[in-house]
Amino acid sequence: MTSEKSPILLVEDEFLIAIDVQMRLQEAGYPVLNPVGSVEEALAILDERPVGAAILDMNLRGTTSTPIAERLQADGTPFVFLSGNDTYHQDEKFANHPVLTKPIDYANLIGQMKAFCGY
Repeated sequence: MTSEKSPILLVEDEFLIAIDVQMRLQEAGYPVLNPVGSVEEALAILDERPVGAAILDMNLRGTTSTPIAERLQADGTPFVFLSGNDTYHQDEKFANHPVLTKPIDYANLIGQMKAFCGY
């Protein structure tokens, strides 16, 4: 078994939020890929390499992260959604994936990553 930890995919279209999330996860010891802000960029990463978990902003500049979530779910990769809208109604097919609202509760987010990644 390799000691290398699989990285976390971070999909967030707000630059400052993306950098903050990346920094906080890295400080907690998680390898995080450079954030991406679109469905296309995220799917391209998933075509190139496996990830250990993912954090998906639900709304990406007027579109949704649903295609990424579908891909991750099909691959068996755990993920959590981020939403700036606390009244968002999650698609039933993703009911077993947590939705964290912004502003982000980092203790909760890091707890989710610990549950997903096992460290």
